[in-house]
Amino acid sequence: MHHEMQPGMMQQKDMIVMEMWEALTDDQKKTLMKRMIDSKILMKEGMIKHFQFKIETMKMVKKMLDEC
Repeated sequence: MHHEMQPGMMQQKDMIVMEMWEALTDDQKKTLMKRMIDSKILMKEGMIKHFQFKIETMKMVKKMLDEC
């Protein structure tokens, strides 16, 4: 079940995140930014692997049909 956040709740969450961010040192901010980038890289790599698998499967099906 999907719960939608009300605008007020979202603004409150954003404010808390901003306050937390401001409390961090520059090194901590840099570390978190690197982790966020790493997370995006992992997600994109996962998508690539998924599409490679789908392509391999389609090629297998095509080869099977060609052999008929």
